[in-house]
Amino acid sequence: MEAARRLERQTHQPGMHGGALRRSGILVLWTLLYRGPSKHGVCDPSLGQLAAWSGCARSTVQLAICRLEAAGIMGHVRRGLVVAVRGVARWCQWTSAYLFATPSLWTSDTDSRSAEVSDEKNKLVDKGRGGGSRPIEEAKMAALAQKWGLVAPAPEGAA
Repeated sequence: MEAARRLERQTHQPGMHGGALRRSGILVLWTLLYRGPSKHGVCDPSLGQLAAWSGCARSTVQLAICRLEAAGIMGHVRRGLVVAVRGVARWCQWTSAYLFATPSLWTSDTDSRSAEVSDEKNKLVDKGRGGGSRPIEEAKMAALAQKWGLVAPAPEGAA
């Protein structure tokens, strides 16, 4: 869930309602992860169940699932039967199975970046404990603050 929330924050655009997943995507993902799996470990709730559990409309759940699939977080498999109705074969879906990808396979680069940031933060902390270390240069500190997302990036063309 934390990786999904990071992806949501990372893709949020100013003036927009949420990022790639939006609030409903996060809510449906939480519902699928924590309420969806049965006692046998199979995650196959119906859209009606997901809508009731998450408190969203059925159409909102469908859109949220589409956004989750587009982000590479999960996929779903339509399961059904071919039924003969008056001599005509028709596909009749009876359930969907939801499959989840590991966060390393998502379309976000937050996991690889967070390890790099943590490594640099640890180096800075270790230098501070040494006693005789020199202070960090102002330019390097500003670059690190921008890299960690603590300050907004400078606009292009600004000095």
